[in-house]
Amino acid sequence: MPVHEMPVSTVPSPVGRPNPGFSGTPSTIWAGAKHTVLAVGNSIMGDDRIGLEILSRLQGMLRQRPSWDAAVQRGELAFVEGGISGMELVPVVQESSRLLILDSIAPGDSRPPGQALRLQGDHVPRLLSMKLSPHQVGLLDVLTAARLTKREPEVIEVVGVVGAKVELRLGMSREAAFGLEQAVQYAVDVLDEWLG
Repeated sequence: MPVHEMPVSTVPSPVGRPNPGFSGTPSTIWAGAKHTVLAVGNSIMGDDRIGLEILSRLQGMLRQRPSWDAAVQRGELAFVEGGISGMELVPVVQESSRLLILDSIAPGDSRPPGQALRLQGDHVPRLLSMKLSPHQVGLLDVLTAARLTKREPEVIEVVGVVGAKVELRLGMSREAAFGLEQAVQYAVDVLDEWLG
């Protein structure tokens, strides 16, 4: 079985490298890939699982996207399930040139539940400062730590769906599920732009 198809929970981390994720969602072993897709969220907290769902769908497309598959084989692209990890994700962020974060997004005045979003640049820190779930990774802290060490990605993008319900449950709300396909398409667009 190729490395990128092995469940992350059964693959040992390379020495000195974190191996985030534990749910068994197939993820590549992260080993300093240039392009990193990092999904965060809690799979048993309703809409907090949105990032993990997007990641799973992207991985399901790997064989149909030769440029992605080739990049994975060369170690240039990694799909990482960050789950509810925190500061242990700092090395993942530090060593990525381009970072795509997949996450659930807090509702707001101009962000109704179910809306899919793709954000980059100055919009990323503002978005990450608004947590949807108390269990959510402190991504703003992780990005700040990378910045303080002067080792941060050149490009950071966030793709997600505005969540409606973060509570102990296995499925997503109807509203969040509504925006999932558009969010997956946004993530596909990002990877296609990066990998041509």
